[in-house]
Amino acid sequence: MNKYFTKDGIYYLDYELSKLEFDLFREFEDMLLEKGFKYLSLPSAGSWDVIEKQEVVTKEYSLGIDERQALFGSAEQAFLEYFQNSKVDKELYLFSINECFRNEQKLEGLQRLREFKKLEQFCFCKKENADTAFNELLNNSIEFLERHNIEYRVVDKTKEDPGYHLKKYDIEVKTKKYGWMETHSCTYFGEEQTKRLNIKGGLHTISNTGIASPRILIPFIERQKK
Repeated sequence: MNKYFTKDGIYYLDYELSKLEFDLFREFEDMLLEKGFKYLSLPSAGSWDVIEKQEVVTKEYSLGIDERQALFGSAEQAFLEYFQNSKVDKELYLFSINECFRNEQKLEGLQRLREFKKLEQFCFCKKENADTAFNELLNNSIEFLERHNIEYRVVDKTKEDPGYHLKKYDIEVKTKKYGWMETHSCTYFGEEQTKRLNIKGGLHTISNTGIASPRILIPFIERQKK
């Protein structure tokens, strides 16, 4: 049996790669817990209303369940639904691990799928602390890549990518098959999301891909083939 295969945008791993995936998520999780982040168990589905208000993973790229609910494309949406119509008046550093779903039409190996697993960092912060919080979340992803000697670069996508973000940096890793491949995004939304979801307290939000699999496995697989 191959170490992995994909079928209609769904991925399957053998025992060795499954353990690697498990260990990498556990490592990142332990790192965040040591730094004082709080874990929040979140679902992989929720209301169309939140998807439309979040407007990052748009309705077009969402997989519907019925007229009320859809599968989430990111735990960021689940964070927003969890705190919707509530008050958050103190800074929070959070993370969650869930299955994510995208209505991808152009499927490509382990790089582009319809289902994947992701650890999402999410932060409520004061406006004056936004730069510090942004760098902290970004640097957690960088620290993880450096631990594993994965070549990377940070790309400022603030003006290039569409959306209501105020700041957005991508991390790309170098692969043989795909060249420079985006594996992480760190995005500062100001107070736009809290306004859209009626989250009172005046705080700003930042979202960051801590680790997303199976995309993150590609440089490890290529390394094993040497």
